[in-house]
Amino acid sequence: MLTLDDFESFKKGDRRAFKKVFEAFHKSLVLFARKYSDETGVAEDCVQEVFVKIWETRKRIKDFQTFKGLLYVSVRNRALNMSRSAKVADSHAYEFFRERYAESYFKNHLIEEETSRLLLQAIENMPAQTREVCQMSMRGVKNAEIAERMDISVNTVKYHKKKASEMLRESMEDQYYLLALLFLGL
Repeated sequence: MLTLDDFESFKKGDRRAFKKVFEAFHKSLVLFARKYSDETGVAEDCVQEVFVKIWETRKRIKDFQTFKGLLYVSVRNRALNMSRSAKVADSHAYEFFRERYAESYFKNHLIEEETSRLLLQAIENMPAQTREVCQMSMRGVKNAEIAERMDISVNTVKYHKKKASEMLRESMEDQYYLLALLFLGL
């Protein structure tokens, strides 16, 4: 099974991760390419060319969620290009996908920015000690280490974490629609 770590390693140029990506998608992509070509050899060539292109442009791939769609769209586009009679349909399909992807990316980016801004603002409005505990906790610092650094008890750290969580929940309560929009991809 392909993991997010495998995907990140693939993007960094790890050939073993590329092999995992290839093995995870190859068979289904060949079957998909067969919809556009009756010949298995042509479908295989199409998929191999897409993987070569994906490998060459791997650093530009934004995230794992869109990667599978990118593979299928790339295979479809390549298969259409290989059948000369479909060149016009291919360019229209590519343009449609590119426009839809750009629009979706822009909206998601705006929602993420606004949510981050509101979250940071809520943290800034916390009392100093609660804010400091919250920030260290968000950086992954353990309760015992926070207590030691701040010269307070572990129970006090837990109290401030609970207080910070409640304050964030209250301040972000009216902003749940932003998160819903982000996750729904609207």
